[in-house]
Amino acid sequence: MKKVIISTLVLASMTFAQEIKLEKPPQTLSKYYPPNSNKFEFLNSMYAMSTAFTGMFVNIQENDWNKALKWANILRENYLNIGKLVPEYDKALKKSEIDQLVNAVKEKNFDKVKLNADIVGKSCAQCHQKQQITTKIMYHYPSFSLVNLEDPVSRSNLEFEDYMKKMTDSMKKIRIYLEDNKPEKAIAEGNNFVKRLKSLSQSCNDCHTNKMSVEIYQGKELDEKLDLLSKALQSKNKQEVYKNLSWISINNCSKCHNTHQTTAHLKEMLK
Repeated sequence: MKKVIISTLVLASMTFAQEIKLEKPPQTLSKYYPPNSNKFEFLNSMYAMSTAFTGMFVNIQENDWNKALKWANILRENYLNIGKLVPEYDKALKKSEIDQLVNAVKEKNFDKVKLNADIVGKSCAQCHQKQQITTKIMYHYPSFSLVNLEDPVSRSNLEFEDYMKKMTDSMKKIRIYLEDNKPEKAIAEGNNFVKRLKSLSQSCNDCHTNKMSVEIYQGKELDEKLDLLSKALQSKNKQEVYKNLSWISINNCSKCHNTHQTTAHLKEMLK
């Protein structure tokens, strides 16, 4: 029975509830993330605390109270360190309960351990509910605003957003000019679209340093579809043009957008 209780307690203490309230973390936290710091002091302390919490309960479960006390002290050290690193968090810490938790381990009093661990764990969960997601977006997710690409059409350097707009406009103009019976203009915009999509891998390589990951979306299969698109435009085969545009939209554009676009928009909103 004790094993079940311990497992349930760890789960309840270190996870957060279903309701999510997004809130920007305090500005002080930025001191511990790039470009201000590459040491990840805050994150390391959080990981150490999470590991210690589990280590304490694992050893209690194995009736090794001496090792449990070692982990309880590591837990307290890192828990209190959160308030030192980010003073805005200090008032939310349950300092009396973290001390009582360590004492309960010393006394080998499981009921007191359970009581105080639950209170300490909930103090972590309450902060995670409001700020864990926004912190990940703000400090872990790369910023597309830092990406510049050379436009293969105009030969000028463009910010990522401007590049994407020009490429998207070219894609839409293919359809517009075909429907307006202006095939030559459709071909010209098709050429622009193909050049820009092929060159988009410039931006991928900044983060996806493994060439194989870029190959999945910017590889041989895409090149084949772009060649088919160009041939369909030249032969004025509207059905084949739309067929290949549809494939590119679903298998290339949408997959990248579903992975990156929502988070990128949220990051811009959180600035």
